[in-house]
Amino acid sequence: MSLIKQLWIGIIVLLLLVLAGNFVISTITAKTYLQEQLRLKNIDNANSLALSISQMPDKDPVTLELLITAQFDAGHYEYIIFQDADEKPIVARNFDDTKPENNAVPKWFAERVKFNVAPGIAQVQDGWQQAGTLVVKSHSRYALEALWQNTRDLLDWFICATLLSGLIGSFILKYISRPLDLVVNQAEAIGERRFIISEEPKTKEFQRLVRAMNTLSQGVKQMLDKEARQLELLRRESQTDSLTGLANRTHFLNLLDTQLTREDAQERGIIVLARAMNLNELNNQLGHQQVDQLLRAIAGVFSDLQDKYPNSYAGRLNGSDFTLLIPTDTPIDILSADVSQKLNFQLIAGGFDKIALPLALCSFNSSDKRNELLHKLDGALAQAELKGNRAVIALADDQLDYVQHNLTEWRNAITESLSTQGIALAKFPVRNTNGDLLHNETAVRLELDGELKPAGYFMPWAVRLGLMPDVDLAVLKLALTQLGRSPGPLAINISAAALCSANFREQVLALLLNESQQAKHLWIEFPEICMLRHLEELRAFSTRLRSLGCRVGLEHVGLEFTQFGNLQSMGLGYLKIDSAIIRDIHNNLSSQTFVQSLCTLGHSLGIVMIAEGVLSDAEQQTLMKIGVDGLTGPNIT
Repeated sequence: MSLIKQLWIGIIVLLLLVLAGNFVISTITAKTYLQEQLRLKNIDNANSLALSISQMPDKDPVTLELLITAQFDAGHYEYIIFQDADEKPIVARNFDDTKPENNAVPKWFAERVKFNVAPGIAQVQDGWQQAGTLVVKSHSRYALEALWQNTRDLLDWFICATLLSGLIGSFILKYISRPLDLVVNQAEAIGERRFIISEEPKTKEFQRLVRAMNTLSQGVKQMLDKEARQLELLRRESQTDSLTGLANRTHFLNLLDTQLTREDAQERGIIVLARAMNLNELNNQLGHQQVDQLLRAIAGVFSDLQDKYPNSYAGRLNGSDFTLLIPTDTPIDILSADVSQKLNFQLIAGGFDKIALPLALCSFNSSDKRNELLHKLDGALAQAELKGNRAVIALADDQLDYVQHNLTEWRNAITESLSTQGIALAKFPVRNTNGDLLHNETAVRLELDGELKPAGYFMPWAVRLGLMPDVDLAVLKLALTQLGRSPGPLAINISAAALCSANFREQVLALLLNESQQAKHLWIEFPEICMLRHLEELRAFSTRLRSLGCRVGLEHVGLEFTQFGNLQSMGLGYLKIDSAIIRDIHNNLSSQTFVQSLCTLGHSLGIVMIAEGVLSDAEQQTLMKIGVDGLTGPNIT
């Protein structure tokens, strides 16, 4: 019950008590006063009339009746009786109480408020003898009507006072409780794992409450920030090379596996491998500091290239080998020239122009095996070493070719597929640690080149052409249609490009409003990059989605997770840990520690943690032990 309702009830109860007490006291007092006045009036009227009759020389019944009738009609009497010495009535007049106009007072009120007034009695003399006795009683009807009118006036005032007090009290309470609204909002935010700070009000009682809430919010936020910093240290220890900051060998190979196996990964790409030759001799000639500077310079070039090409990863495989994974359709000769030029410029600028740094590049597609690909790359690097110094060997792979050769053809193909409903959703189960279904994760398929193609085949072109909002909208419509036929938890992905489209967001919200029942079964997830580059759009859109009953989460999380400074304010329902971190986790203690800490931080925010790409029972058992809530991947059926 709201505070306003409680205020109204309190005011009504209080005024009822006041009215009841006032009514009882007023009624008793008025009744006592009126009874006394009526008693005195009866005595006065009886004495006056008796004196008049006593002075009459002739007291015959006719004259007495005329006199008594005149007196009865002139006043308000219940009865006037003149009786002889034996108390036998000689003349009697009584009030007729059967007329409707005489019943202005409700019967129930008259029965509860009865006037008990003694009649006035006077002796009538005839000379020195007693002629009879006169009994006079005034009628109490007018006194009762006056008392009833007073009660009605009191009731009317009570109603007016209640309404006026309630309205004034409501405005006062609304003004006073403004700080309470801030406290409520802050408490709700903490319940949603958002730790905001409110301004302290002037009211002392509320001021203490808000100050305590602010202290709580700051304390929890500092605790989570501390955990995030510790998690970042664990991530660096488990995933990066301490000297260069690039991905270490284990993590890079996991990233490569993910690129070759993940459903939505681009199907084609290029791997670059560079080797700083004769490191031992360089250490003896230049010293460790100079060699470390050389290695950091090479790593800087690879890091810049990682930033230049979307979804690429740079790593250091060992002391002398640096590698770069670039999902791209750029011709290998153009990319090799770009990489070689940047490396040469950096080495010359750093005074390492005589350093031998052979370079090998090899294109790949999603059907390749990791070991075969690395073997081919090592062979290319061996050829580059034979050629010497800064030689570059590029191995093109034309195994996978597209029917479409330019952007216009790609646009026409994707648009036609969407317009002809050439779209399908593949489903993969996501289960909790008990084996129960959390939801079915979907992957989009488009009919291209006469068959359904996975997302990695067409998505890079759709992103380049700005068609991802259309693709994601088609996926949402298809998901809602399937939910209408077969309700159940269903997860769909929304790309960063679609998230940044205001028109897309408006269409999605309109669709979900029209399909409110189906919307409650939707799990909508965004790529991790949205938290870093499109935070405000994600915050606003996810808030609207949650209000419609959808669950919102992030996918492929972990590589940049510790940079989420505003994670606690997002109200996310779940996170899916990237398969590159999950890969071979049962044999990697540092990855176990990192994922366990990641889950601890997520659980402290009320977030469900799900592991992606689980390949084996060993990985599954390890993940369950370290606190993961859900699992998905080839080993989960």
